[in-house]
Amino acid sequence: MTRLLAILALAVATCYASVASSVRLGYRGEPGVESKMFATVTADVVPVQYLRVDAGLSFNVFQNNGVGTAGMGLGAVLFRPAGLTIRFAAQHQQWNDWQAGENRALATVEAGPVYGLEAGFGVARRVSVFGADDYRSPFVWKSGAAEWNYVYRLTWEFLRKESWWLKAGFSSYDLFTVHNPQQFPLCLSGSYSLKDNLDLVVDAGTAIIGFSGGLASFHELTLNAGVRYEF
Repeated sequence: MTRLLAILALAVATCYASVASSVRLGYRGEPGVESKMFATVTADVVPVQYLRVDAGLSFNVFQNNGVGTAGMGLGAVLFRPAGLTIRFAAQHQQWNDWQAGENRALATVEAGPVYGLEAGFGVARRVSVFGADDYRSPFVWKSGAAEWNYVYRLTWEFLRKESWWLKAGFSSYDLFTVHNPQQFPLCLSGSYSLKDNLDLVVDAGTAIIGFSGGLASFHELTLNAGVRYEF
């Protein structure tokens, strides 16, 4: 991961068109699994016109303390008017108290925003890692529990004003996360402009895992808020 961040820093220091960074605090509760607070730092870099690099690091407190997740993606724009992009990404997540982790590789095709709509679809390779020697490593890609999943995203910016906007939809992946295909992840996000190039950003998410008697069962709740600054 250090090597990937060094490459990102080199891109920033040389010839970027734009850089946006964010710092957020959040909470994630998953019944029977974990309940934790976390802090994330992310950066989105456009080093050249048709290339985008995004990377981030998350830290846990109260449960599975320490480094929680790391992610990095590289996207190439194929058709700019529609935002058509092919993207490759890698993620590492670890649960320090349990000496367990998971490495993921994603390949997706994404588009938008077009009339406020954004969409994405692709595949993810998930590799579970266990034990004191392996669970922290982002370089272990062999496991008897490895599996392929499909991933998807469809969101709509349904409200936009001069200084703020709201967006909702469903997404089974982001910079740090890949949900199981059996889940139905819902997301809501918003942004409010505090001043030039500085925004307050808020995200909320949950996942429906089943229906019974006309009622939905929710598997988790994630909330986070922070600031985003664009250079």
